[in-house]
Amino acid sequence: METVLLVLLSVVGIFLLGFIVLLCFALYVTRRFFHRRYNGNKHLKYFHAADFQELTADPVSFCSDQGQILRGFIYKSQNISSPLGLIVFSHGFGAGHEAYTTEINTFAQAGFIVLAYDGTGCVRSDGKYFHGFDQGPIDLKYVLQFADGDPRLSGLNKILVGHSWGAFSVMNAQAEAENICGTVAMCGFICGADVVAQTAVSRFPFVMRLFARVLRVINRCVFRKNANKNSLLSLRAAKCPVLLLYGERDKTVLYRYNGEKIKKGTKGKANIQFYSYKDKGHNVYLTTEAEEYMNHTFGNISRKARKDPESAESLYNNIDYKKMTEEDPVVMETILDFCKKAVGQTKQ
Repeated sequence: METVLLVLLSVVGIFLLGFIVLLCFALYVTRRFFHRRYNGNKHLKYFHAADFQELTADPVSFCSDQGQILRGFIYKSQNISSPLGLIVFSHGFGAGHEAYTTEINTFAQAGFIVLAYDGTGCVRSDGKYFHGFDQGPIDLKYVLQFADGDPRLSGLNKILVGHSWGAFSVMNAQAEAENICGTVAMCGFICGADVVAQTAVSRFPFVMRLFARVLRVINRCVFRKNANKNSLLSLRAAKCPVLLLYGERDKTVLYRYNGEKIKKGTKGKANIQFYSYKDKGHNVYLTTEAEEYMNHTFGNISRKARKDPESAESLYNNIDYKKMTEEDPVVMETILDFCKKAVGQTKQ
């Protein structure tokens, strides 16, 4: 009897120790990635409206959930007198919306007004911390409230467009938003806790699942009722048209855990269009050549900068930004066609 009790206590002790280790690791990861601001890469060139002919940008600002000020711009083309509608653009993790000015310009020149902003704790916007991925849908809720109340935007049909974290944000925000006529999500993940676990310990599936559960508990403490949004559940509840695009070689938001699951989980929903590209990675809107150039360039800079940190600036100065930001015309045309059709379906 004593032996059995000893074994039982040992097993309980091992599980308890394992939980404590996972909890400590989860707190470390959460603090490292989310308890900080993201102001972009100071060495990179980010395009502004002035870099594009006929593109104008009017600054805007508004409050989010805790009173923090979010800042962005209303972009439009000088060539367009009667806009087709409003695209609300949500950016990815690690940089603000100006990492996507090339795409914003494409939308604007096609006839849309674009409202693009920086999320909490990012670049132009307030926030001591980024907080976590579940902040994205919260911010987007307040962005849409601003759009509804601004006389320049209030009469326009709205389409949500996002990439990566922004795709997660639009997939989950559209389920609760009103007057949305379409959603475009590029390379979005299903759950914030899950994607962090996938990034950290994807080589060990069992540990990955346990780690995700611990992260969800932490998220619950931070975001309470808004914690642990699930894109797959939100997509299943979606009533408006949705366009999903994924790169099957994505090493940032792993396709097998996200895009592939969403494809299977939304099969049969007539309002959802799903496209995946075997030769593309995380930046699905770029050409494969642009993606390869980007990955090779940043990888090369990272290796050299570790040996000689002072060389980083000169290496960044040699980047061919035209080559790095080359859009895939087929993908962008797919998105624009979807947006135009979605707007047309809601026009009276």
